[in-house]
Amino acid sequence: MKHAAALLFVALLAIALLLFITNPELLEDIWLWIIGFIGYIILIIEKGVKSISRVFSSKVKDKQLSLIPHQSQTIASEKKGKALEEPLAQKIERIEQHLRNEPTTESNLDNTTLTVLRYLDDGETSLGLLFLRDKFFAYTLEDTFRAEKVKSKTRIPSGSYNLAFYEQDTDLTRKYRINRPWFKYHLEIKGIPNFQNVYIHIGNTHQDTAGCLLIADGVHAYGPEKMILQSRIAFERFYKTISALLQSGEKVTIRILNEDWFEHAKLQPV
Repeated sequence: MKHAAALLFVALLAIALLLFITNPELLEDIWLWIIGFIGYIILIIEKGVKSISRVFSSKVKDKQLSLIPHQSQTIASEKKGKALEEPLAQKIERIEQHLRNEPTTESNLDNTTLTVLRYLDDGETSLGLLFLRDKFFAYTLEDTFRAEKVKSKTRIPSGSYNLAFYEQDTDLTRKYRINRPWFKYHLEIKGIPNFQNVYIHIGNTHQDTAGCLLIADGVHAYGPEKMILQSRIAFERFYKTISALLQSGEKVTIRILNEDWFEHAKLQPV
């Protein structure tokens, strides 16, 4: 069997040689066909390698992109934020105008230094707007309203109060002085029924306050947990402003108005 196969191979080889000798142009055609076939095989291999490398590279990119905010989402959120800021700014401007035009009454003194307008209470956090001489100054955050006071979890009642330094070296006072050379003593809201040591200070959520008033330059009111942002910047600006007034001998007062103020003023809440 092996001899027959060998004889067949020799016979085919002899025929091929005879064809090449008698028809040399046939050799050129066959050679071109072989080159084309080899090129086709190489092309298939290259495509396969590229496909495999593309799969692995896409997995790497997916991992990288998962760590980087998507640009279109970032732009969309920025546009949404700007869209929300414009009507809020317009509402604040209307509130400022209303405060300037308010008639003077016993409960509404036109010489009040500070005004806090509470506009939202979700049962855990109260958000508000702070005005300095009827001009918007910062956002505020407090604990929620409770008919019966729960220590460290209840906002102070509405009303008009004096604001002054709490000239005691408490642990919190010493802590604030560490990185704030301009800080001397805490600013305390005085004369609050059933409350004491209520300060205006730094914080972001209701967990940062125990009945005190927090202030900041930004607010996030749309998530499940309400919060204020850039509190340190706002507090430094506020502290330096109010300290200068107190050191000059000026009496500084603050009035706290509840959410129903908007209804009485016939203005839409923020």
